[in-house]
Amino acid sequence: MASSRLTDTQIAAEAARRLAWDAAVPPGAVRVKVARGRITLSGELRSEAQRAAMLEDVTRLFGVTGVADRTVVRMG
Repeated sequence: MASSRLTDTQIAAEAARRLAWDAAVPPGAVRVKVARGRITLSGELRSEAQRAAMLEDVTRLFGVTGVADRTVVRMG
């Protein structure tokens, strides 16, 4: 019987796809790494609204066991 758990590669691909489609998140601003279902986000954003949108995009993905937000918000 095959496992229904997604691989880290599949989770990373889906997270990247969702971030790319979200107009609130600047293209290429966020890097995604996944290890054992835990997503680590890094990069630079321009507002807390962008951070909120980014987190909304990835937090509820199937197979995600946690999210570490290492992004920096630089306003101005």
